[in-house]
Amino acid sequence: MVNMFCKKYHFNPETLRFEQVKLNSKQKFRLFLSLTCGVVLLATGLRAGFEKHFSTPKEIIYSKENLQLREAYTALNNKLYIVENQLSELKNRDDRLYRSILELDPVPSSIREGGTGGAPRYIDIRNITDPELILDIFRKMDKISTRVQIQSSSLEDLYSRALETEKLLACKPSIQPISPADHFWMTSAYGYRLDPFTKKRCWHLGIDLAGPYGLHIHATGDGVVQTAAYNRHGYGKEVVIDHGFGYTTRYAHLKEMYVKPGEKVYRGQTIGELGSTGRSTGPHLHYEVHYMNRTVNPMLYFYENLTSSEYSELALHASEKVGTVHSYALSKK
Repeated sequence: MVNMFCKKYHFNPETLRFEQVKLNSKQKFRLFLSLTCGVVLLATGLRAGFEKHFSTPKEIIYSKENLQLREAYTALNNKLYIVENQLSELKNRDDRLYRSILELDPVPSSIREGGTGGAPRYIDIRNITDPELILDIFRKMDKISTRVQIQSSSLEDLYSRALETEKLLACKPSIQPISPADHFWMTSAYGYRLDPFTKKRCWHLGIDLAGPYGLHIHATGDGVVQTAAYNRHGYGKEVVIDHGFGYTTRYAHLKEMYVKPGEKVYRGQTIGELGSTGRSTGPHLHYEVHYMNRTVNPMLYFYENLTSSEYSELALHASEKVGTVHSYALSKK
């Protein structure tokens, strides 16, 4: 067998001598090819063995980056968990407090927990190695996004209802039409009474508040003056205010009227003076509250229970509003 590290000889019977074996070109090529393959196989084996027991520099870098990414994903997952809890708390306050106060029905769970799509939504992510952590984050983000959109819509509904309720509270009759600082007394309640003229039992549509001539009469809620004229059916000089939301109020037997039809008035604003015009036996205010075109007991709407100073402050605030509106109207002319 030919070996490159030792010379090979053969015995020549003709010369009776040992002669060195010489390789031709073909044999030399085969020898070179065999040696090359052996070296390559040896190098490959050594590398495979090294990589099996030791990490390459690139693998060390990739492993470090992978660890950092996992830590980042875990931190993000924890933050998403916190956001989910905050949304749940907001949802509970929304349904049990805000919507309850504003008389709105809770948002159904079927809507709040609505789905965001099936498996095809995450098909690209599923193709990566070990996708579960990323998939979990994507699912949570989609769920949070849906819940935020629903909560945003709910808050818009609450805001609209709050504005409407604020307007209702400002317009709804809720104070007495004469300041508690003024001297007055009730002479007739709402309901059946003896008519002072006919002495027959009849239904009284409002209440009568007696006092000295000239006492200021105040609007009991924001609204628009519907009538400010002399009523020939017994009410004398009267002011009727349309408060919206189904409410109107009547102030009758006035001595003077300070407003005109179509004028915007505010709660506490002075609209006239107590008098005895029309079918009246003495100076008093006949005050009515109508809801949905039916009279109701005005005493049920005296629930503000303001002190004299509070009532005066309310009246002053109303007069300032009127002054501002009038100034604005003049500036537009």
